[in-house]
This record gives sequence, structure tokens and C-alpha cells, in this order.
Amino acid sequence: MLRRNKRRAAGPPLKTGYMTDFDPDFATPSDWARMYRALRIQAVPAKHFTSGDNWKRPALPTWREHTEQFVSNDLFEKWYGSHGEYANFPNVGMITGMGVDRYWVLDLDLQKHNGAQEWINALLVTHNNGMDLDTPTQRTGGGGLQIIFRAPPGWTPPTCKTPIGVDIRGVGGFAMLPPSMHSSGVPYAFLEGYEPWNMPVMTAPAWLCDAIDRLVKEHGGGSGTGASTGPREVVPATHTLNAFGMIIDGREELMTKMVWAKVVAMARSAPFHNIGETLKTDIQEGYREYESKVSSRIREPGTPKHLLLEREGRGWVLYQEKFQYALSQWETKVREAAAVKLPQDEPGRSPSLPGGQDVPFDPATGEILDALDGDAYEVLFIPDINAMPDPVWLIEGAIIEKSLGFIYGPPGCGKSFITLGLSRALAAGQADWWGRAIHKTGPVVYISSEGIGDMKHRLAAWHQGSGAGCDQDPFALIHQSINFMDEGDVDRLLRTVHRVASQVGDPVLVVVDTVSRVLPGAEENLQKDMTIFVKACDRVREAFGTTVLGVHHTARAGNMRGSTVLEGAGDFIFGIEREEGHEVGVMTARKIKAAEDGWKQNFRLKKLLTGDLKGTESLYAEPTTAEEAEPESLWPDRQTCKDILQAIAAAWAEGKPWSPNHQARATGRYAVENITRMWGLKKDRVETMLSTWQANNVLSYEQADSHTKAFGLRVLQFI
Repeated sequence: MLRRNKRRAAGPPLKTGYMTDFDPDFATPSDWARMYRALRIQAVPAKHFTSGDNWKRPALPTWREHTEQFVSNDLFEKWYGSHGEYANFPNVGMITGMGVDRYWVLDLDLQKHNGAQEWINALLVTHNNGMDLDTPTQRTGGGGLQIIFRAPPGWTPPTCKTPIGVDIRGVGGFAMLPPSMHSSGVPYAFLEGYEPWNMPVMTAPAWLCDAIDRLVKEHGGGSGTGASTGPREVVPATHTLNAFGMIIDGREELMTKMVWAKVVAMARSAPFHNIGETLKTDIQEGYREYESKVSSRIREPGTPKHLLLEREGRGWVLYQEKFQYALSQWETKVREAAAVKLPQDEPGRSPSLPGGQDVPFDPATGEILDALDGDAYEVLFIPDINAMPDPVWLIEGAIIEKSLGFIYGPPGCGKSFITLGLSRALAAGQADWWGRAIHKTGPVVYISSEGIGDMKHRLAAWHQGSGAGCDQDPFALIHQSINFMDEGDVDRLLRTVHRVASQVGDPVLVVVDTVSRVLPGAEENLQKDMTIFVKACDRVREAFGTTVLGVHHTARAGNMRGSTVLEGAGDFIFGIEREEGHEVGVMTARKIKAAEDGWKQNFRLKKLLTGDLKGTESLYAEPTTAEEAEPESLWPDRQTCKDILQAIAAAWAEGKPWSPNHQARATGRYAVENITRMWGLKKDRVETMLSTWQANNVLSYEQADSHTKAFGLRVLQFI
């Protein structure tokens, strides 16, 4: 176990986090640094062992600014360009725990501590069938092992040393990398088959993260017997404040104390109260109070504080976990703490809380008494604004990374086939989609509880039509019903996506097909309900740094159905139109925040054989040439729609209602024929318009006269 001296068995080609053109036998120090940078590792020049005892550090006059943001291309070229300062310097290292990928290192000092070997062996036997973890691993010059992982969402790796020889290089930490030379005269080297250019960096499994949390708690996370190997020291026991008086160190300790104080205060005020009645409000209020006292260590102008805290693992997700854990002790330790009488000479302070926590709080309200004075919104001056990152395209000129958007259209227009094709292009690693460059490919999670039986045929048709993709592409389908209005369902969705991410990497796209299917019981026209839906999408988007795409339906006026909250929240919106029975349709960019909108793209839906013995066919959406005729809009202008509804209302008032049924033709009340003749519209478009209006409660089909028993269309609302 942990010998790692044999190459991994052959398997399906790896999809992410690896390179095929790096040759370590002929690589220069600059090539090594460029390889690490290509893999999103924060590679910086490192000191040589001749620099002194504490040499395992960055060879830079200052390094703290590189613990939060990726170094610029200009600075990297200054270091490792053709005439760079460190182009031929062999020692290089990585700053850990930073950036989107949040790489961290598990350092096992096997040659000096039996405890390290016993600790990791016990974990692997219990959780991984005694097998090594498939992630890049290096042998240090001193004989130990260093294993590289990615931090999962919601967990932040610490930086600390323990006396058993297990060290963690997390946020602000540092680790030497090959081909650096050790003071022993032996260079650092990746184990055969476990090189980062041959395999992706694994997202640390939950059991390993839990084991590290326990390890740090048991051994105190102290510096051990050796010197610190990273720029960041152990988390101090006392709080550190920034220039605005906000806590930036010791935040988890503060969170623990505040959660406990809140829960004990709840028990003091209502010891027999049903905690489920106001629990959600209690948790939200407590978190708002906590967030008002702390700040993120990440400097990223324009990004809200709650998102930065979440990226550090010191935000809403961790707070909920701590609150639920405290509640699990409601009948035991919480009641014991709530029963303790507060000393008269120290009002508001309880000296007997479990775990030795001494938290000043008001027993009546649960408020922390040593709260910092006020909070302030971050202000950006012109240099800060100019330093904000430019939008990064997922698909050139169409979809921005980490955004929220919608594709909408009437039933049968082809929107799901278009969305599926876009998703498969990203998962298959294609260079473009419909002629637009794809800047980032990767895993896709597709949520769809309808048409599942046909999904395999749709995928096969896409494969036939595009000539791309394979069964190993990281495309994952969630086919169960999900309620985006239910917080529990959204939490379960986040756990599911995290499980997918741990297997194939964080998704670049999460698709919700369709929006209406994840909103059971919700009123799409209500701002309140659609705000809840958007917040649920934002939780997914923020947790994984992904784009969320909703597939939605057309409203009665031809625009996207539902409250304008959806249109306001969308960073991109595409409308799909295609006449029934026609192959050719058009996709219109109704809204693109970061680029020019209004452009149109013709497409064709064609039937293709899926390749099975039954001769099954399915549709495939592809772009058409510029010469293809662009279909007219399915909807007339708004004034024409109003005029048609006025005519329908007048016919109802006269007792001669227009009817959508063919039998009404003999009486002159056939609505389709009347509208076609009076406004010059095509029959199939009129039929679509009337059926859409009926589905959206603009029109109803009722009896207009009990004597003549005439049935027809009645206008319920004007648009």
C-alpha cells in the first residue's frame, strides 16, 4: 500500500486535468513551470537548499499577493520566459489552496514517522478497499510522499503540521515540486503512472476531508517538531482583523461559538418549543449576524462577500452544518447549557458551555454582546474597477462562464434537441458549437424527467450527426423529479452534482429541462416564486462555478413565459421558432449581457438512424447555411394580437362566438378561417397562436348562449 511503483492499468482515456505533449526527459525548468501553469497550478520559483535551513519557500521578495490570485502572464514570462529570471533555475513549487481549482497537498513523512503510514493505511483499508488513490503523487527528496488533491465545494483544506508526520498544505501553504533538488542530493520526482500530465487531480473524497478535520482537532494542527514549510502559519487562536475591523482569521471558531450561543439561547427562551417551526428563520438570522462580523481573505473586487466566504469554506454551507450538529444535541448538551444560571457579576456571560467555549451572549435574544460596530459595503474606485476581470466566454459571443440563461420556445420547436447538442459538444471536448468557438469544455449535468425513454436515441442521433463523442464523455443525466422550490431538494441536487464532480470534475454546464417540470405548484407569473427558482439556480452556479441553462416555454405573446424576474436574471436568452412540419427553424439571441444580441442562427431538424437493429430514428439539430430561407416569426406584432383578441371579444358579446372547431365553418364562426382572411396570417400559425392562448388562460372555450347552445372562444385577458 502506498508504494505506487507500478503504472496504472489501462482504461478509458482521461478527460480532464492531463497533458499528452509534455516530455519530462527533455523538459527545461521553464517547460516544467509552463506545464504546471497549464494545469492551473500556481507555480512559483522556489529557493535552493543552499539558501539556509528554512529553504522550502518561494524564491520571491514578496509572495503573499500570489496566495489569492493567479499570477499574470506578464509576471510569469518575467520569471520563465526565454530570458526569464528563473528560466534555468531548477527549483519550483506550488502555492496551495488558492484559485478555482483549490489544489492542496497531503504530505506523508513516511521515512520518519510510523504514525503517518498507519494513519493513511487505515483510511485506505476502510474507505478504498486498500487501494491507492488515483491522483498525482510525488516522492520528496527526503523519502516522503506528497499527494495532490482538489478541495471539494464547501471544504477548505487547512495548512498545518502534526506530530505523527501527516502535514496538510492548504490555503496559503507551499510545496516543492519536481524537478526541484532536495538537500539530500535527490530530486523531487512524480511516481511512475501518477504524473499530473498523465492523470487528472482527484477531488478529495469526503471521508478524507473528514479524517483531516479530525486529525487537526486531535493533534491541534500545531507546527510539530520541524520548521514550517509554507508561507502561511497555523490558524491563530485569536482573531485577526482587517483594516475595517472585520475578522479574517479564526472565523470558523467564531462561527462555532455563535452557532452554539444561538442554539442555547433558543433553548433558554423556549425549552419545550418545537424548533422546527422557526428553524429556517433562526438559521438565516444567525448567519447574517455572523457574516456581518467577518470578511474574506480573497481579494476579488466586484464579487459579493458571501460568495468569497463560500469559496473559502467559511460561508453558508458550513454554517448550516454546524447549526444542524448543534441541534442534534438539543436534548443533551444544549439543555444542560441552557439550564446553567448566569453569574450576576458577569451579566450575559456563560462560563460553562460544553467544550470550554466562553461566549458572551444575551440569554433572552441570543445576540453576541461583543459584536463589532457596524458593517460596510465594499467600495470600488477606478483602479479597482479597471482591475476587475473581463467576462470569460464559455461559447464565443453566446454564453458566458458561470452565468444563468434560458432557451425557450413553443412545444415541438426543437429547443431540447438544440440544448442537448450544445451539452454534448461541451462534454465531448469539441472546438466549436455551430461555428462558435468553445473556450472551455468539461462535464455536463443534464436534469430532465421527461422524454427519458427517448434519451438514448437522441444521444445516438447526435453522435451520428456530429461524428463526435463517445460513451466515456462526462455527460451525466439526472432523471428524477426535482422541486427547485424545496430547499431540501436543492440540497440533494447539490450533493448529487458534487458526487458527479468528484468522479469527473466540476461541471461546466448544468441544464434544467424543462423549467416548468422543476416548479411543481409554483406560479410562474409570481415574482416571489420565480425569485426562489433563480436563487436555487444561483446556488448550483455558485457552488460549482458553472453555467446553468434553463429550457423554458413560450408565453401567450411569444416571449418567454413567466415573471419578468427570469428575463432580468438571465445573462443570455435564446428564443427558438419553427413552424410545425417544417425542417428549418431559427434561433434568435434575445439577450446577451456581455456581447451584441439580436443575431439569428438558422437550424434544421433532421431525422437520423440511431444505429439499432430496429431502424429507430431520432431528430438531430444542426446549423443551416446562410442560403437557407429564414422562417417568418410565428407571432404577429403585439398590436395585431390585440386586434385579434378584440374581434374575438366582440363576436362573443354578439352571441356569435368564434370557434376553433372546423364544424363552425358553415356558420361563419370558424376562428382560424376568419383570422387568416382578415389579417393575412397562415393557417398553421393561427392554430398555434390560439392553442397557446388557451393554454395560458388568455382564451377559454365556453358556451355563449344556452338557447342556441353555441360554444366558442371567450377572452379572459388582453395582452
